[in-house]
Amino acid sequence: MTNSKSLVIDTTFILPIFGIRIDIFKDLESKLKLLWNNKIKGYDIYLPSICLVETIYKLLNEYKKYNDYKILDRYQKILPTVLNLPIKIFNCELNPKASMIASIIRHSGHPDFMDGWIAGTAVSLNGILLSEDIELKKKLMEIPETKNLILLSWNELLKKI
Repeated sequence: MTNSKSLVIDTTFILPIFGIRIDIFKDLESKLKLLWNNKIKGYDIYLPSICLVETIYKLLNEYKKYNDYKILDRYQKILPTVLNLPIKIFNCELNPKASMIASIIRHSGHPDFMDGWIAGTAVSLNGILLSEDIELKKKLMEIPETKNLILLSWNELLKKI
């Protein structure tokens, strides 16, 4: 897309693909197909690669509860689908600017380094961060390197489109 904005999604928005229920919104999964299929006019969708690692952690937590191999097996079965989506995967852990921002966010007191990498991706791409993480949003507004980052929740994005 020409003249499009980079929209960086956090892990919340890919978990349903892997069968992890997210009960944040009514009819979320059908609406998320707009993201997964990169069909939001004016935006290019980016998935930080670290979101895939976070997905594994979520699956492991579910596995611990049920001790069912099918839960673990979801990752390798569904990964090819995710890799073939028309979204761009950004290797934030290999990007110096994203990693620097993640370190700054961690040093500022936010405990989740993976969240830092996700926000660092948005900063690196001069993009918009789509996240439901209220604590992260508050922290990003306090940090000079991220205070101008545009942060949207799912509902705020829907209003814009």
